[in-house]
Parts: sequence; C-alpha cells; structure tokens
Amino acid sequence: MQEFDLAVQNEVASPGIDVRETAIAQIGAAIASERSSLSPPERGSRWYRFAAILFSAAVFIGSTVYVAVTFQWGPILLALKGVNLIHLAGYGGASIVIYWMIRALRWHLLLKRTDTSVPFFDLYMCTAVSLSFSIFTPLQSGEMLKVELLKKHGMIRRFPGYGSFLVERALDLAIVVTIAGISLLTTLNILSCSSYAFCLIAGAISFAVIGIYTLYKLRFTGRAQQLLDSMNQCIGNLRGLLSVTFITCVSWASVAFSWYILLYCGSLQLDFSKTLALMSIVTLVSILSLIPGGLGISEAGSSQVLIWFGFASTAAQTGTLMLRSYSIIAIALGVAHLVLWKIVRKLRKRRLPAAHCNLPVEQGAALAYETTLKK
Repeated sequence: MQEFDLAVQNEVASPGIDVRETAIAQIGAAIASERSSLSPPERGSRWYRFAAILFSAAVFIGSTVYVAVTFQWGPILLALKGVNLIHLAGYGGASIVIYWMIRALRWHLLLKRTDTSVPFFDLYMCTAVSLSFSIFTPLQSGEMLKVELLKKHGMIRRFPGYGSFLVERALDLAIVVTIAGISLLTTLNILSCSSYAFCLIAGAISFAVIGIYTLYKLRFTGRAQQLLDSMNQCIGNLRGLLSVTFITCVSWASVAFSWYILLYCGSLQLDFSKTLALMSIVTLVSILSLIPGGLGISEAGSSQVLIWFGFASTAAQTGTLMLRSYSIIAIALGVAHLVLWKIVRKLRKRRLPAAHCNLPVEQGAALAYETTLKK
C-alpha cells in the first residue's frame, strides 16, 4: 500500500515523462500538415456535438415552457410558505451528507484495490465537493473533478483515479436502469406492455456482463491499457464486485431517502418504494435529456410521475419544487465542504514544518537523506 500524503511522496507518485511519448509528440508535430486528411471525422464529431446541443436546447426550452405554462404558481407559492425551512435544510442536508459518505466509502474500496491509499477524510471532502458541483454539468460529468483535486494534491495517480471513476459510472448506470425497470413492473404501471420493463432490466444486466467480459478480454497499448488495467483491478474478484454493487444499491437508496424527506417536508407522503421509482425514472430522463442538472425536464417529469401516483396537480407541482431544493442544499453544502477542506489542508501544511523542526538531529538528518534519495 502506498501513501500519497507528503509532498515528497507526491513527486515520487507522479508519473515521469516517457521518452517514447516525447518522440511520438515530436513526430506528431512534424506531420501536422498531414492532418487535413482527418478533417471529415473532426467535422463529423462537430456535427454530433452540435446535434447534442441542439437536442438539449430544444428539450430545455420545451420543458421550461411546459413548466411555466402548466404549473399553478399561485397555490404553489402558498403551499411553499408553510414549509419548515429548518427541517428542510437540517434533515435534507443530513441525508445528502450520508449519501456522500457512502459514495466516498465505495471509492475508497475501489482505490484500495489499485494499491492507492488516501485518507478517508480527503476522499470524503473531494467527493462531496465534486458531487455538489456536478449537479449542473451534463451527465454529471463534473464528478471527475474529484480525481483532479486529489491528483493536484499528490494523493492519487491519474489512471487509478479515472479507472475507478469509470467503474463507478458503469455501476451507477446499471443500478439506476435496473431500479427503473423493476419499478415499471411493480410500482408504476404506465406501460402498455410489460415487455418494455423486462427489456430495461435485461439491458442493464447485459450491459454489466458484456462490460466485465470486455474488460478482461480487451488489450490495448500505452495509456489505454494502463487505464484498462486500473479498471480490472477495481473490479477484482466476484466477491469484490458484489460488495461495490451492494454499496451502489445502498447509495441510490439513500438518494431516494433524501427525496422522501424533501417530499415529506412539502407535506407529500409517498411510500419509499414509490419514491424509489420516482427517483430512478426522473434520473434516467434527466440523463437522457443531456441538460445540465435536468433543469426543466426533471420538474416536468417528476410532476407527471407524482400525478400518476394519485396526487393533485398542485400538490405534485409543489413536490417537484421541493425536490429541486435538493440541488440548492447540495451546492451550499459543497461550498462549505470546500472551505473546510482548504482550512484543514492549510493547518496540515503548518504542522508539517513544525513536526520536522521538533525531530532529533539524527532523525532529521535521516529524513533529509531519505528525502534526497526520493527526489
């Protein structure tokens, strides 16, 4: 196990520049004039990005207009005035912190399999910050910020960080799709044919099986293979895979619990199984829309699902705005975690020189000699 907490170890842990990579970069710069032959793929990728942005903009505008026109804002504002903000911030914030701790525990286990040891406090802090700020990024891609934060402080290497992140994302997608499929079969009967729900469940299971098989069979060269090796280490054996899968299920159950608390603060009493169905379906809709934070589309989707559960339109729309408070509370907590983390790191830096000065002469000379060798 390697510790990446001291500045000296940071320099050792950071990968060096390979001569072969430098040579390849020089060759690539020398033949830059020949890249014009690759312009069709670049043009095609631009069109894909443009189409994705156009699709997201159309969905956002349509859902925003739907919310603005169909929501009964007068009764909604009256209902929101009766909300206990202390209970909302206290209970909702506590449930979000529990979710972040579960996510940090899962990442800790995945990194541990890559022989990367990071203090759990730092893992939790960067997880909380990245998850809070990723709410308003497309596909919540801002969560990868946690890898760069730890790498900046020399606590992690890039390939184990991004390899574990990709494994986390694959597990999240498989679990959410499975929960949505089971909910469509048992809780939310809105499909004309139950075969669609079975297709969702079968697709999630197939995705997981094919992904694991691909990780074990694919072989690349260079950095791609290093990333693949890190992902293989994260998966490990069957027992390890089942453990992180169970933690993933618990983490999404904690998200549903947060939604349950927020709805309860808005005087909407919904069974936990129905809350789980609401969370999974709205999450999938928000992901597919490619809209940062699911703005507009999540409000339209959650209000419609609540109406399907038998709530009046005003109550469903009020509950939708209560669920949006999840993002506000999470961002506020993320800022607080970021400030606290910076304060703790400054205190650590102040204590480190003092600890070195208090060492005996022999230990100080030995530490200096060891530092020279590591450099």
